Amino acid sequence: MVKEEIDKADKQLTSEDLLQYLHSNGITFGIDYEMVEKIMEVKEMVSTSYLVASGERPMNGEAAYLLPINPLINKSGREESETISKLDLKDFLKIPSVSSGEQVARKISATLGCDGTNVLGETIPAKPGKDFVLRQGKNTRLDDEEQSLISLINGQMSIERYTVHVHPTFEVNSDVSMKTGNISFIGNVSINGNVPSGFSVHAGGDIRVSGTVESATLKAGGSIYIGAGIVGQSKSLIEANGNIQTTFINEGTVKAKGKIEATQAILHSHCTSYRVVCVEGKGLIVGGILSAQTSIEANEIGNEMQTKTELYIGPNEESVRLKREKEQDLVRAKDEFMKLGKLLKIYVELEKSGRVLQGKEKITKLRVQNSFQQTKKRIDELVSNVEEENDEWDSSLQFVQATGAIFANVHVQFGKYRRNITKRYQHPYISLIENEIVITGG
Repeated sequence: MVKEEIDKADKQLTSEDLLQYLHSNGITFGIDYEMVEKIMEVKEMVSTSYLVASGERPMNGEAAYLLPINPLINKSGREESETISKLDLKDFLKIPSVSSGEQVARKISATLGCDGTNVLGETIPAKPGKDFVLRQGKNTRLDDEEQSLISLINGQMSIERYTVHVHPTFEVNSDVSMKTGNISFIGNVSINGNVPSGFSVHAGGDIRVSGTVESATLKAGGSIYIGAGIVGQSKSLIEANGNIQTTFINEGTVKAKGKIEATQAILHSHCTSYRVVCVEGKGLIVGGILSAQTSIEANEIGNEMQTKTELYIGPNEESVRLKREKEQDLVRAKDEFMKLGKLLKIYVELEKSGRVLQGKEKITKLRVQNSFQQTKKRIDELVSNVEEENDEWDSSLQFVQATGAIFANVHVQFGKYRRNITKRYQHPYISLIENEIVITGG
């Protein structure tokens, strides 16, 4: 912006004079020559701000992401690959089986972005997109370029953020009942029916239920998808190491190390997520206690009757403990990596000196070499996990948001800071700014 007192009565300025003034102040990029000419057309004294030069903002790179190869058949009969964010609950419930040797996911690399330029002609560096290390999942292998995952068995995919597992599948084509009994299976469990009160389902992979889950217990090493909702009657326990997706949660206890997502409502429930609790669209959160490490999102939170609803944002005690354990594991892995590197170097130097390793020495070298490579992979995985958690623990990224309204008697807590909502707010965005819980929006 240029704001200059120019008295044209004293001197008849030209556009060349103004351009020379800009150049003398180092402004060489993004000059609006049409605006310069318009300024010259003003007859009286110029005392207004005009935008005569604009820089170009940098375009930051896009983060790398995992693209599961999910053969959903569209109307034309062609197969399409979908990212996790584009899959809805129905898609997850019908993820098909894959065959041994089939590609199940590929990594889409991060982009570098495009640098910007300020009005002085100086480069404004773009921030490259965040990368991640593609990890080998259970019963999968990396391809030679380490950019894709290939299934090692016939089974069903279990999708995580940065890897895909393939598990054998146990399928129940009815409700869980006395006939089926409680279910415990090493892989995925698919139930084409309901899970009534009193039953339990344990799976090493994912659990998919097309119907309703009542006051039952579901525990999954992967994710849990429930098509018709949870009617917990304050006696259910739904727990997953991955995500939990369902239509609604009513009087349920739900715990996920990934996201908790409902498409309609979460009512009078106790929900704990290591990442996000989200009720999509016109969804409601009313009553109960909800805890999320990053954010809680819904259309409306609380209600006109001022039902007590408690929201907690930030790491819980267990996630703090797990993060500390990962950091300690990383220190130990790095120490082991250094020791293995020194030992491997000894054998390499022996070979360089012309000595041919035989017997125990040759076997020991191969073992050390394999351990060295496995430890390096472990370090990469731990570094990726720790960096991901550090990003999620960034208080500047933590928030509570209601696209509709939040009502009185909702209690919001960020770590040790607490605020009680005493009136209705429209479209609120609640965050912690300089140790104070701030509400923006009406």
